[in-house]
Amino acid sequence: MDSLATNTENMQAVAHELADVMMFALEFASVCGIDIAQAIEAKSKINAEKYPVAKSRGSSKKYDQL
Repeated sequence: MDSLATNTENMQAVAHELADVMMFALEFASVCGIDIAQAIEAKSKINAEKYPVAKSRGSSKKYDQL
């Protein structure tokens, strides 16, 4: 993923695709009545419990395999 972010030839295309995804996600959240900030905060807490840093840092294992 680092090469995508640093490759200036691809950066504009990646930025445009990311903008498309974000616009869709924000509109979808709006239609569904979802508060994005609250949803992100709640999901971050869930992920922190599933993937404690001490066990998951540097690992690609699923939470039930840590």
